Amino acid sequence: MQSVVIVDDEEIPRLIAEKALKEKYGVRCYEDARTALSELSETRPDILLVDLHMPDMDGYAILNAVRQLEDPSLSSIPVVIMTSDDDSDNEVKGFDLGAYDYIRKPLLPDVLIRRVDRIMKREEMLKHLEKKSEIDLLTGLLNRSACVQQINENLQMRRDSGLLLMLDLDNFKMVNDCFGHEMGDRVIARVADILKKLVRSDDVLGRIGGDEFVIFYRGLWSREALRERCEDICHKVKWGMEELLGISPGKEFGISIGIALAPQHGKEFLGLYQRADDAMYKVKSEGKGGHAVYEEYCEMEEEESSIISIAELQDRIEKQDFFSGAYEVDYEDFCSIYRFLKRVGERVHSPVQIVLFTIKEAENADRRGVEGRMRSFGGLLSKTIRRGDVMVRCGNKQFMVLLIGANEDNRHIAIDRIMNRRSEEERKNYPIQYEVNTLIS
Repeated sequence: MQSVVIVDDEEIPRLIAEKALKEKYGVRCYEDARTALSELSETRPDILLVDLHMPDMDGYAILNAVRQLEDPSLSSIPVVIMTSDDDSDNEVKGFDLGAYDYIRKPLLPDVLIRRVDRIMKREEMLKHLEKKSEIDLLTGLLNRSACVQQINENLQMRRDSGLLLMLDLDNFKMVNDCFGHEMGDRVIARVADILKKLVRSDDVLGRIGGDEFVIFYRGLWSREALRERCEDICHKVKWGMEELLGISPGKEFGISIGIALAPQHGKEFLGLYQRADDAMYKVKSEGKGGHAVYEEYCEMEEEESSIISIAELQDRIEKQDFFSGAYEVDYEDFCSIYRFLKRVGERVHSPVQIVLFTIKEAENADRRGVEGRMRSFGGLLSKTIRRGDVMVRCGNKQFMVLLIGANEDNRHIAIDRIMNRRSEEERKNYPIQYEVNTLIS
């Protein structure tokens, strides 16, 4: 059941709101704002109704406190302000702070119910659309961008420890070549169904490429528990593939798993992914169909580096670039690339332009869902600018891009291509402002 939390120090309006809504929604009432805030992680309402004028902590203060919460599922709760004021300046202030709507006092039950119903339906639609944009259509798992986002949230916002598993099917090209691409899709879907049963509700599971999957297991795991889980994954995936393909057990098909530990091997997705991919490469080179933890062999790298061939080294490096669009990196790597380009720019004679995009909001735009709009615009950037360009998210509402090989005369081509691919509604409600500078002329 959807739920509403009501915060009002006056008993009569509080009782009117509770009586009007309790037949349709779960309702919790508070006369003290601080208590309501302290229990928000427990109540987790779909809507928060707050009175504007209260002693000690008014509606603006509550609204501001909610928007500052680290948990995005709490900080994005629609906050509706109840007030008897008829002052447009107060409304503007509330909307600037992130209020969803205003309801006038004295409360009219029929109006209140309809207003809450409308907000609930709108939120359900937004959540559905946002969820749909994050899903890989073949498997029903999270897609690459959603995986990166959720894993980074676990690592950076929740400061979780955990395990990142990089999983790659063995000899999958043989499936497509021998059984056809339709069977290949069925194999991918079967593996996804198997993996769904081997993760918990608060873990992250996604498909990040053709036959590549990632799992982020939260928390600390013993080596024995990790070994058992990986062996279970390998056994069930191998059996599932062989059953679907109708072949006898053999060594042709299965899955290889590379593992990186957080925070020991990295504190963000890309660093962990690269180390897990190194570990997975180790498994592939030793016969496939098994698992390896990055730290278990990294001490041997110095010895191995003296005998590895250049072709093998290039293959390992290139396998780490799984991004299909522009090269998206974290801020620290972006700064390194920036400095490197500045250093070699005069020698390579290749111009570079730097562009800073900032998402704005029209006055009448819905101020919620900023994170969803950022992900959407980031996806647009990745698909629109060239594969050789570099991009980074550098704030709550900003992306920075390095246009490699673009000069002052033709840089507008890439920018116009990005701006023109936004919908009419996006341009109207969430215009993009950009600044351009020449890094290397």
